[in-house]
Amino acid sequence: MKKGKRYFAGVLAMALLLGIADFPARAQAASGNSASANGASGNTVSGNAGARRSEGLEPETAEWIESAGAELAAMALEREIMALVYLSDTYPVREQPDYESQAVVNVPSGQLVNIEDLFVTMDEEENPEVWYFVRLLSGETEYTGYVPRYYLAVSDERFLSWEESYGLNFQAATYTIDSAGCAVYPDIEQFPESYRPALTALKQKHPNWTFAVMNTGLDWNTVIANELTGGKSLVYKTFPDYAKEGLYDDGNWYYASETVLKQYMDPRNALTEDAVFQFEMLTYNPSYHTEAAVDRFLDRTFMNNRQNAPGTVMTFGHIFWAVGVQEGVSPFHLASRVYQEQGQGTSGLISGVYPGYEGYYNYFNINASGKKTQEVIEKGLKHAREKGWSNAYASILGGAQAISANYIKRGQNSLYLQKFNVTPWNTYGHQYMQNISAPTSEAKSIKKLYEGTGALDNTFVFTIPVYHNMPAAPCSAPTASTNVTLPVPAGYADTTVWLDGIPYTAAVRNGNYIVQAPNTSAKTAVVYQYNGSGVPVGMYLWTLEYRNNAYAATAQPELADLLTYHGFSIRVTGKSGIRFKTGISADLRARLTGSGVNGYTLKEYGTLIMNNANRGSYPMIAGGEKVLSGMAYGTNQAGVLEDKIYETVDGRYRYTSVLVGLPVDQYKTEYAFRGYAVLEQGGNRIVVYGPVVAKSIYSLADQLLKSGSYAEGTEINRFLRKLMSDADAL
Repeated sequence: MKKGKRYFAGVLAMALLLGIADFPARAQAASGNSASANGASGNTVSGNAGARRSEGLEPETAEWIESAGAELAAMALEREIMALVYLSDTYPVREQPDYESQAVVNVPSGQLVNIEDLFVTMDEEENPEVWYFVRLLSGETEYTGYVPRYYLAVSDERFLSWEESYGLNFQAATYTIDSAGCAVYPDIEQFPESYRPALTALKQKHPNWTFAVMNTGLDWNTVIANELTGGKSLVYKTFPDYAKEGLYDDGNWYYASETVLKQYMDPRNALTEDAVFQFEMLTYNPSYHTEAAVDRFLDRTFMNNRQNAPGTVMTFGHIFWAVGVQEGVSPFHLASRVYQEQGQGTSGLISGVYPGYEGYYNYFNINASGKKTQEVIEKGLKHAREKGWSNAYASILGGAQAISANYIKRGQNSLYLQKFNVTPWNTYGHQYMQNISAPTSEAKSIKKLYEGTGALDNTFVFTIPVYHNMPAAPCSAPTASTNVTLPVPAGYADTTVWLDGIPYTAAVRNGNYIVQAPNTSAKTAVVYQYNGSGVPVGMYLWTLEYRNNAYAATAQPELADLLTYHGFSIRVTGKSGIRFKTGISADLRARLTGSGVNGYTLKEYGTLIMNNANRGSYPMIAGGEKVLSGMAYGTNQAGVLEDKIYETVDGRYRYTSVLVGLPVDQYKTEYAFRGYAVLEQGGNRIVVYGPVVAKSIYSLADQLLKSGSYAEGTEINRFLRKLMSDADAL
């Protein structure tokens, strides 16, 4: 756009430029209604263009501009005129309607503003340019200033009709034809390439639709990580297991998996007729937001018009329509939101007879949160009672006012943004719902409403988020998962999860360990607990089964601490060596060798040993390469049961493994030790592993000497010192 000068070329030139052949008559007709509008706006809409919109103009032109401005101000006073800044990555809202004027604030594309007044300038080529005086909220701060019409996307029918009647819509963005004969749309050109094919298809089918980029400025992976925490993103129990990451409540809702969240949160997956309305600006427009259309939508729901809404003499359709008109919010949005929240209408939140809260209703589930059904209902009804929502109308009006004031007018002005708050205000917080599929399902309902009224070709504006570092292609729907989800046991903090004895680093979110298995054959998952000195003091076990394209983990609390670490010692008689001690509960072993525990019986246990330096290249598991094993309990090759118990302490049998005959040059070599146990259930065997602990015979001798366990001059003291000196001599 060209820089402009603030003057007019006279009323005739303006009329011709604006294409107003009947200008005098139109100006006279408009001015006839301007007194009341001017009076209203003059007292209420402060700080706007006001009297400045007609400064220095010839009388007829001034009257025409003042009439238009007065009507606009009155319209804005009656109900906000919401618009989106677009067609530029960022745009400076200016102090004055002039490109040379200082910026009040720079806002990203997709910023919500409220239009309050206008000012018209002429550029250097004597072409008129319309500026609008706007009010906006950026972060927690309110600003006012001017934006040219070209950079504003508006769907409010009142405004568009007013703009057309005064011939002020000449700056609307249109398309051009490129050298290949293809249409080029300026709004779509603002989007990354991966968005454009789907948007172009929608635009060609619905030319009146406008798409505004919402430049979030956020990194895609950071957004996903934040939306996965704190129970922000849930899926219903009917979702497949591979879309779930653990139970959220008492059986209906689950934490969403990362892959399914990416599918629903990737805006490119919603660029279809059925899903795109999750990005719609939720503005009330009378031509298609009719009461009859709302009635048709509700006809097959519990809110049909065959009966009045509880506590009223009105139908639900009339209530949604009337509240939408009053609040300037799409009644389709209000009706579909309640339907999304209430389903079949059987919740205690809207029964009116819930014990202790008789006569109160909460149709939008405002403040109804928690992990137990009773908790959710009672918190929601407590809020309803505090607000005095003693009938359906009061509840729907109150809920709509909360949505309008706390979400729509704060920039969360679409279904998508009410679920995924990626606005600059309270980013990732203040989200209306946890259900990640709600925007998509509500959008489908709203599309059907518009389709039923023949309104799909109206002037809709869609604000669509864009993120940094998005995948090249839209995130596809998951069909399977090898993620293992494990609730974190109390007292456990280490994020290493051992799948069949092999370590994996887990993500910790929503109170669960999330670890990706390399395949679908894992049988066990174990975590270990350590004290402040890093000594293992506990283990917790889950058995795993891969079914329905996902892992199911079964906690085995009765097998907790199956194998415990009981330290090292040095063998000082016979062949010297380093001894590792493992324990197993005598009572638990008796059960495992008898009737079994959860169907599992004990077949074998012992110790694994390997050079600790090799653990980075070879897994320390039974039968693994470069791994030695020694059996303490089990049937040997001769068919004889072996049962070697080193000592019994505090009800636990301790068995040992001794690495003997080490040459001096290996005294400082660290060796890793861990216990193992073989369990069997229905002919299927699993191997359960204890924690890995590594020690050299040299470091153990040094530890024993420093502890003062063996006094100077004793035979053992001399043995340990000689062991260390021999190693040092090398």
